[in-house]
Amino acid sequence: MTRKQTDIVVVGGGMIGLSLATKLAQQGRQVVVLERHDQPELTEELALRVSALNDRSRSVLADCGAWQKIQAHRTGPYNSMQVWDKDSPAHIEFSAVEINAEDIGAIVENNVAEHFLWESAEQAGVEIIQTDSWKLISAGDESSPAEVNVGEQLLSANLIIGADGGRSQVRQFAELPISFWDYEQRGIVANIHTEQPHNGVARQVFLPTGPLALLPTPNSHIVSIVWSADEPLAAQLLSETPERFAKQVETESGRVLGACECVSDIKAFPLRMQYARQWFHQRIVLAGDAAHTIHPLAGQGANLGFGDVSELCKQLQGVDLKALNDLTKHLNAYQRARKADTQVMIAAMELFKRGFGTANPVVKGLRALAFAIPNKFTPLKRKLAEVALGSN
Repeated sequence: MTRKQTDIVVVGGGMIGLSLATKLAQQGRQVVVLERHDQPELTEELALRVSALNDRSRSVLADCGAWQKIQAHRTGPYNSMQVWDKDSPAHIEFSAVEINAEDIGAIVENNVAEHFLWESAEQAGVEIIQTDSWKLISAGDESSPAEVNVGEQLLSANLIIGADGGRSQVRQFAELPISFWDYEQRGIVANIHTEQPHNGVARQVFLPTGPLALLPTPNSHIVSIVWSADEPLAAQLLSETPERFAKQVETESGRVLGACECVSDIKAFPLRMQYARQWFHQRIVLAGDAAHTIHPLAGQGANLGFGDVSELCKQLQGVDLKALNDLTKHLNAYQRARKADTQVMIAAMELFKRGFGTANPVVKGLRALAFAIPNKFTPLKRKLAEVALGSN
């Protein structure tokens, strides 16, 4: 077995892992990424898994040298948002114009972002090892590095970053405790052709059985839908023909974009909230979905992850990674900052989820009032738009 010393090992080559690897390599660090999949290929077809990226997230991608390529290839910028409740007069609309911005966000296919981030990482000098055969051996201590076994190679690193998703093996190895609950919903995704153009508007309707989002794509007549449906409804929707499924989308959205036609496969994934109560141990630290997963109803999951990227890179700038005491101080600061942001977002998602997931007439009246106030008062609407943009 051969031994290799490096500064940082990032486990996970998704958007968050590759962004971290690139930015840390730009700081002059030696970085290795472990990823089981090949570099995603670019295709003509629109992918099903997309993320709504705010301005701060796009800035991270720009720093990596990837945003310019992503934007040139294919993105779906949106300049306004419409949110309404199917069973009450509650609604709110706000636009980029209200905050003097070009747009509020952009819908990006995850595999497109990962394709170009992979290029950026390699150009920055990151070594990407494609393997599903790795095992953490040690979390390290004051006098020794962390170790991970990769095939016939033993990697020694001053820091291991777990960016390996919601079922993080890194988190499990470090025995970092999590809090979680199952939403008993599935996120159903598909691409839908609409009779009327979406005009760059992100739309979401709250239904008693879960929110339905219609997100603009580069094609003016195709929206990417994310339907967070309670399990009984999800099972029923997944058993429908594409024609019947599209008709359900059309009906539940109030025909806001006219007749609908399904132009892709229909996929689903379970929805679960979880967050790590502790984000690091010795020379191991978490980022992205390994540290937190939230309900997709506001599309903030990826933005939280890119927030982790910014904060962790800021905290590690110029730090002697070999000195565990100094490293721990900065990992503590990272944890404090990101846990606070994550917990606020989780609380907000829970408020929306519980507040709109009921047919109680009192609650329905209150949420109609809650939406009416910001829709009439420009300063509050402006603040909501700034939060969506990521400029708060």
